Amino acid sequence: MREDQTGVVTLVLDDVKVSGVSYHGVHISDCGLADECGAGRGGEGGGSEASIVVRLNDLKIDDSGNGHFDADVMRVDERSGGNIFFYAKGAEFTNVGADVLELDEGQEGGIFATVVDFEFDDNGNYCDGKVLDSFLPKEPEGEFEDGKVKEAVMPAAVTGTPDDSCIEREVELNDSGSVNEYEISLNFDDGFDIDEAGPGDLWALIVDTSVKRYHDEGLDFGEEDDGNLKLGVWKTEAKNNTDDGLKMVESGTGNVSALLAKLKSKDDGGKGAVFMQKDEGNFTVTVNKSRTAGNDDGKDSDLEVLQEGSGESNLRIVDSEIKDGIDTENVNVSEE
Repeated sequence: MREDQTGVVTLVLDDVKVSGVSYHGVHISDCGLADECGAGRGGEGGGSEASIVVRLNDLKIDDSGNGHFDADVMRVDERSGGNIFFYAKGAEFTNVGADVLELDEGQEGGIFATVVDFEFDDNGNYCDGKVLDSFLPKEPEGEFEDGKVKEAVMPAAVTGTPDDSCIEREVELNDSGSVNEYEISLNFDDGFDIDEAGPGDLWALIVDTSVKRYHDEGLDFGEEDDGNLKLGVWKTEAKNNTDDGLKMVESGTGNVSALLAKLKSKDDGGKGAVFMQKDEGNFTVTVNKSRTAGNDDGKDSDLEVLQEGSGESNLRIVDSEIKDGIDTENVNVSEE
């Protein structure tokens, strides 16, 4: 999109097939950094004042994103002023290397997404764990007491792999400058990833959708800075994902509200569903007629609801089977 674009730019794909593309299947960019724009978190790059509207119906994408790291099937980057309005119904994605859907909004503006009748299954395999595991250090992670370990002695970033972008290195320091913890791990992709940064809301509605066998989170939604985070999930299944089935994080000032209705989250390597508020704001999660089991290590692993900031927080569970328990922090829990 042009830097001086105004108003609304609309893309409609109706009964379209995309195949044999080594990079993104479809990429819509309102970001001056083009492919280097990065995720919405941090909000780097500049763009136009225009909003983006995307409508997809019966889109089929096969063999996409297998020639480059982080080559998402459908990616929308939006910067400066303007919103992302995204609606998709009935889609089929096969043999895909990275995220199936990634919506990134930085700076002013929000994201409003509706997804109906989707299958996010068996994709995200560009970073092959069977190949890359051997490149990880013997001690890929660690946690230390304050003042014990200096950053200089940490394992270096991994190089010499088929694609070094597939291995990420994170080091968290204490105020004293010593290492609190570090982790070197494979950098996998999610099924549906939304990042919203800057002033603006993130609203998402997920209906009749399955997300299975991803190496990272199945559904991963994050909002930071000022703005609210709202999620509705109905008749959706998250199963056999390596990390959390569903993850929803509010990092800035704003309220969080979520309704999970007829959700099935089973056998995920992480939690069945995670909700986190890190700053000031109220927090309400309702789980209705949902079933969770077999997630993580089986101990308080089906739901994780954490209020790390300030505000009133409530978790309401109605007519649901939460087999392996709930992990909460500063949250009022009621069951009916």
